[in-house]
Amino acid sequence: MSTHQAQAQPSNPAILVLFWAYVAIPLAWGVWSTLQKSLALFH
Repeated sequence: MSTHQAQAQPSNPAILVLFWAYVAIPLAWGVWSTLQKSLALFH
């Protein structure tokens, strides 16, 4: 069995923030939009 492991590369914090924003902003918009539409059902 091989014990070769990939070495972790240090990541740039600015790039990490940009990628998280790329994922989190549309996700937050989708959740907010869904909540607004679901509240109309119970109003």
